[in-house]
Amino acid sequence: MKKIFINALSAHQGGGQTYLLNLFENRPKGEFEIHLLVHRKNRYLFERFRADDFMLVENNLASGNIVQRVLFEKFFLPGLLQRLGIDVYYAPGGIMNVAVPQGCTSVVAFRNMLPFQSESIAKYPLLSYMRFRNTVLRHVFLQSFRNADKVIFISDYARAVIRRFIPDIDRKSTVIYHGLNEMFLYSPHKLISEEPFPYHDYYLYVSTLDVYKSQLELIESWNTLTRTHNFSKKLLLVGPQDSFYGPLVTDKIREYGLEDSVIYIGKVPYERLPLYYHHAEAILYASICENCPNILLESMASRKMIYCSNHQPMPEFGQESVVYFDPHDPDELVRLILSCDGDTELHQDYGRKAMEQARKFDWVKTAHETFAYLTESKIVL
Repeated sequence: MKKIFINALSAHQGGGQTYLLNLFENRPKGEFEIHLLVHRKNRYLFERFRADDFMLVENNLASGNIVQRVLFEKFFLPGLLQRLGIDVYYAPGGIMNVAVPQGCTSVVAFRNMLPFQSESIAKYPLLSYMRFRNTVLRHVFLQSFRNADKVIFISDYARAVIRRFIPDIDRKSTVIYHGLNEMFLYSPHKLISEEPFPYHDYYLYVSTLDVYKSQLELIESWNTLTRTHNFSKKLLLVGPQDSFYGPLVTDKIREYGLEDSVIYIGKVPYERLPLYYHHAEAILYASICENCPNILLESMASRKMIYCSNHQPMPEFGQESVVYFDPHDPDELVRLILSCDGDTELHQDYGRKAMEQARKFDWVKTAHETFAYLTESKIVL
């Protein structure tokens, strides 16, 4: 039985945790032995997976600050891998700075596209932490991909981006899409709630308020719709503020006097998001920088018409099931909404196609393909 060591130190929140939890929830059992390196702050998330073939590894140095973590990975982790007799070392966070023992295969995943999107990085202040961080990460990621024996990409687009820097990356890589959480699949009986839902007649955009998510451009579109065309439906923005960009969005709403037309909800508990999708007239997805657009997949699963960014990799995932627009052109979105809003048959047709497309992304398939690639064994679904 092969032994796989997975580094979960960087899975502190959001997508990193969701990825690992779904991976372990749907893993084939009895095929291999997993040793999971956890941080003291995320250990509780993985306790439920503990079993004879699934062990948690925690280290005080590794759970310290970034300097302590790097010291642990460089000087202590190689010896630990050797003592445990590990066959495969997997770094899903994208950074490979471990010299694995001879006979151990090193695998890294690429999940963060922002360091390779110069257009988005340029929108951060010149001397900001985010500019510095993403500039450094770009070099670290590329070196990690060169050092690793194998690389897992989560979109064809992502591999094409890295191919510009490492022309022969195809030789040691594969593409494995993320899956879809089934709670987002349209099912009316699952969405019945005793409490009245407070919002109606709205378009929905779920995403963190950040420079590459294009909320400011959407506000421009809504200003034109409401002021020039008397469009009465609201725009609901759902998501946390993680940067200087959030106040720019809320200030712009006030500047245009759109408080009754563009409503910023803030962060919504993950399990309640299906209700927001369910009650929406249509859904917007305006990001210009993604690796695997999980929110787009969740939106598609809600069986709603979606107006989607035409920047890759969104067309790779949405295919012909959504309507595309350029987030840099607010007037294009205005024209599309005016031409499609109120066409019930069109909305239903696109909603049906979107849900069918979303069903192609399955966590069971993702987990089995991932572990088959890690272990180089054929696993029958």
